[in-house]
Amino acid sequence: MNAAAVRQMVVTALTGATDAGSSVYSPRDWSTSADMYPALLVQTPFEQKKSQVRNTPAFTTITTVRITGRVQEYDGDTTDDGAMKAELALEALRDQVERAVINSYELTRKIQKYAEVRSTINVDADGEAHMGQLLLEIDIEHYQGPEDFYPVQSVPLEGVDIAIVVPDGTPQPGISLNLQE
Repeated sequence: MNAAAVRQMVVTALTGATDAGSSVYSPRDWSTSADMYPALLVQTPFEQKKSQVRNTPAFTTITTVRITGRVQEYDGDTTDDGAMKAELALEALRDQVERAVINSYELTRKIQKYAEVRSTINVDADGEAHMGQLLLEIDIEHYQGPEDFYPVQSVPLEGVDIAIVVPDGTPQPGISLNLQE
């Protein structure tokens, strides 16, 4: 399993499981527009491998999955509550994202653990509407072993010649095998 496989399992877990519905994008440009909100953007920006043993490709790997959630909310007709609505929408989205990923059977059965979860919420009122952004990072620990790095590129074996060294005067035993595909 690699970072791309982890990212795809997270996308699958999120699609249809949050207020973002099917607006889960990965990989894609990070620019978004109002008709897409709420939206989730998924990427795997960091990966760290720690070797488990010498002379064998066996690693405890931590892949950081970054999920960016975006919402847009307008103030009400009589109240300036757009920022509050954006923050509440982001808090709900954060809970939904955590539940969808952590409860994903497909993901949970293939990893070792969820090592850490970090999140931040930011609401900005620079434009006509209140833009809210959730940044949620989940460190997912999983194993990577020889099966993730092989097959090794090699020269195909075409034949084998076997000869046994015997004393002088003794018939020379041997065999020659030509291998064909």
